[in-house]
Amino acid sequence: MGLKQSVISLSVIFLLVLPMVSAGIGLKWEQESALIPEDSNVCLTYGVYNPWPSDSYVQIGLSDSLQEIVDSTDVKVESIPKYTFSNSSIPIKFCFKTPSVYNQDCLVFGKFLCKQECSEEMKIYSGEVEVFEVNEATVLSGGSGGSATSMSISAPLRVKVKCIAHSRNYSLVYALVGIIALLVLLWKIYKKNIKKNKK
Repeated sequence: MGLKQSVISLSVIFLLVLPMVSAGIGLKWEQESALIPEDSNVCLTYGVYNPWPSDSYVQIGLSDSLQEIVDSTDVKVESIPKYTFSNSSIPIKFCFKTPSVYNQDCLVFGKFLCKQECSEEMKIYSGEVEVFEVNEATVLSGGSGGSATSMSISAPLRVKVKCIAHSRNYSLVYALVGIIALLVLLWKIYKKNIKKNKK
């Protein structure tokens, strides 16, 4: 292969590789595990950076293996400016709500007058926090969150769900009994007044 052909081949390779390295995102994290109470709102913060010469838009989510412990999520599209390096990464907060994952002993309809003794072993879920680069054109067009491209990065996350022990709460029962007693008393007073008026 001559010098001219070598130069042409290298130029073609350079042109093909350049778009692949012209944009991208990086992810920093300080923890790989979290102790989270069940039935609570939780926020985790990750550092995202973009050292490339074009702005990026990203979304954060949890992998399928962690969806079991998610009731709802607060997902936003965040802008990561170009030339944002690792030492100046932008903190992005990702929030979600955990459901109740432990069994409760309930007296009424399986939902009311419940107690929880936390006799089960702690439930632990493993998965990943995923950061997706979002299509800029979709974001600028006002699309709902944009559509994720094939580029994504992830960080491992091990979630330990903490059980919160509690006894039965009878305050609702006491309130209902009080309301019923008050209604009975008012009814008796009403009937007594009617009898007086008739006399």
